[in-house]
Amino acid sequence: MTLWNASIWLLVALFSSTAHAQSEDDELRRVAVSCPAAAAWIRAHRASSLATKRDDDHALSAPALRDALSDRVKKDQQARDAWMAAGLRADSKEAEAVASVDAANTSWLKGVVARAGFPLPTQVGKQGVMDAWLLVQHADRDPAFQSSVLAQLEPRAKDGTIRPSDYAMLVDRVRINQGKPQLYGSQFTGDPSKPGDMHMEPVEDAAHLDERRSGMGLMPSGDYECALRATYAVEPARN
Repeated sequence: MTLWNASIWLLVALFSSTAHAQSEDDELRRVAVSCPAAAAWIRAHRASSLATKRDDDHALSAPALRDALSDRVKKDQQARDAWMAAGLRADSKEAEAVASVDAANTSWLKGVVARAGFPLPTQVGKQGVMDAWLLVQHADRDPAFQSSVLAQLEPRAKDGTIRPSDYAMLVDRVRINQGKPQLYGSQFTGDPSKPGDMHMEPVEDAAHLDERRSGMGLMPSGDYECALRATYAVEPARN
């Protein structure tokens, strides 16, 4: 059962300005114990999060939409935090709550995108764009919507109106949901009932994976996997 890619947000939050400072520091300390290279990468990229906050301190054309996106991401994070605390069990009430939050957020965002397209930084700020991306990333029950948004975001990954790393993770999400191998190795599969049973979903041209990841602003795949295991307290599988 695919669970880790459904809650990848907890790792993304380590270097996103959406995360609460205390929980962010707690997660980073956990990663740093066993994954110093990953922790160093995350710390280095925190500067971009601070810059994002400064860049967003100007007049926006859709501040109400920015606030609505922020509120929905908070609910997304709260639901996933509770699910993780409950052991990420697929048959738990916390898992049902995550599904309910995702369904509501997807329905709402589809309306936003249908009316005005995917939000722009001039409308909701860079953080608002990241929040909108996260809601799409968690819209797994509507892969057609994910795919349509991905098409809109392709040129924006080049013009700077969305982070290339976010675009890359959505590429992987869409490809996995279409039964295709991912390109950037961002999606992992695991089952909490089987400790250590965690592995990267199939990747196209694995020999050049880190080259592609670097080009999209993603940390090396080995450091990323280490950070995931540290974040979710999963021990490496033993044969």
